[in-house]
Amino acid sequence: MTTVAHTPTQAHHEPMSFWRNYIFSTDHKIIGIQFLFVSLFFLLVGGLLAMQIRWQLGFPGKPMPGGGILPETMVVNGVILPEYYVQLVSMHGTFMVFFAIMPLLVGVYANFLIPLKIGTHDMAFPRINMASFWLALLAGLI
Repeated sequence: MTTVAHTPTQAHHEPMSFWRNYIFSTDHKIIGIQFLFVSLFFLLVGGLLAMQIRWQLGFPGKPMPGGGILPETMVVNGVILPEYYVQLVSMHGTFMVFFAIMPLLVGVYANFLIPLKIGTHDMAFPRINMASFWLALLAGLI
C-alpha cells in the first residue's frame, strides 16, 4: 500500500505592516480606496470654495463668516475682494475637475471596479499605479 505525504498547499506569510499595506501598497483595491478618500477630501475643499462663491453672490458687500482669518489681500474686513473672487472661481473649477472628479473616475472606477469586473487579480503595472496615486495627492497638496 502506498501512502501519500501531504504538503501544505499555501505558504504562510507574515502579516504586512501598516506601511507596506497602506502606504506602499500595490494592491489595486487599496489604491482605489486611497483615491476615493483623497477625492472626497478635495471634493470638500472644492465645496468650501463654492460656499465662498455663493456667499459673495448671495450677500455682495457683506462680511463673510470666518472671513477674518483670511489675509487682507483676499478680504477687507471680511468682505471678499474682486480679485479673490476670480481666484475662487478658478480654484473651485480646478479642484473639482482635476482633483475630485478625475480621481474618482480614473482612480476609483478604473482601479477598484474594472479589475474586479473583468476578473483579474491585479493591475498590469502596480508600482506605476501606486506612484500615480502619490503624484496625484502631491499635485493636489501643492
